[in-house]
Amino acid sequence: MKRRDLMGAGLALGLAAPATLRAQAAQFTFRLHSFSSPTALDHTMHLDPWAEKVARESNGRIKIDVFPAMQLGGQPRDLVQQLEDGVVDIIWTVPGFTPGRFMGTEGLELPFLNTGLSATESPAAMEFIAKHLADTEYRGIKIIAVHSTDRALIHTSRKPIRTLEDFRGLKLRVAGRFIGEAVTALGATPVGIPLGGVYEATARNQVDGFLINWAITHPFRLYEVAKFHSEPPGVGLFQGMILTLMNGRSYNRLPADLKAVIDANSGPALAANRGAIWDSQTKPAVDATIAAGNEIIAIGPQEKARWQAAVAPAYDAWIAEMNRRGRNGRAMFDDILAITARHGRA
Repeated sequence: MKRRDLMGAGLALGLAAPATLRAQAAQFTFRLHSFSSPTALDHTMHLDPWAEKVARESNGRIKIDVFPAMQLGGQPRDLVQQLEDGVVDIIWTVPGFTPGRFMGTEGLELPFLNTGLSATESPAAMEFIAKHLADTEYRGIKIIAVHSTDRALIHTSRKPIRTLEDFRGLKLRVAGRFIGEAVTALGATPVGIPLGGVYEATARNQVDGFLINWAITHPFRLYEVAKFHSEPPGVGLFQGMILTLMNGRSYNRLPADLKAVIDANSGPALAANRGAIWDSQTKPAVDATIAAGNEIIAIGPQEKARWQAAVAPAYDAWIAEMNRRGRNGRAMFDDILAITARHGRA
């Protein structure tokens, strides 16, 4: 081979070598599966940056392939089973998608128990779960973060809700069993509908409204089908829980230094950060709702007290379910109140 050819071959090998090293750098590749759209803030401001940060801080030794919109198959209700079966390594889901699986966590979604800012109440959720549920609902799971949505409220299409009596006869979409129990206690009928079907169901008058957080109304343009929005001002009724979970076996495959990378990108601080992201989306959603000409109805302290008294049967149902599962439901309920108050419940 001529000197020029050797030099060219050497240069080509030299240029190729870093790419080859990069391709070989990932020692562990994990699959993250989500039901959310790739353009939603769940991905653009949470899951995608998180995966990139883990890769960067592990010097490329951990690679996380992100699959939004159920790209690996199945329905959102299948995500937890996919995680536990090892089909995927990490999931992003909500408790209500898997009925019966996260009953304890659903207690954090009961009205008036976990209200205020997600940035402060998300760490409260993490504290409660670590204390009461890690050995049961989350056994075999590495909790990356459990954070709450921004404040959730009642949105209705034709009939405004101003008083407790206005609930009677309404059909309202809910996302979980115990918030459904609360709707029943208020006098309405709960209806389970996937998030993607809420707009159409409301437009067709299959439901009269829905309980959902402010931030999600904006990208789904739900202010087009709901014209009335009822909440205690700046507080809302509840916050939904959002779960980012890792298969415990996948986590345990990692050596100690890489576990430390995952640990540094998990926990209450991450939950608070993601909560702040959701909080930042409340005002744009409210502004869009006002721009659409809709009415935001402020529920005053006296009326709020009536609603809170009315939903007591939902609290009792959750306490009874915890007792049935061998837990001390009353003590857990009281601890939700204590922990969320300490973290700034509004």
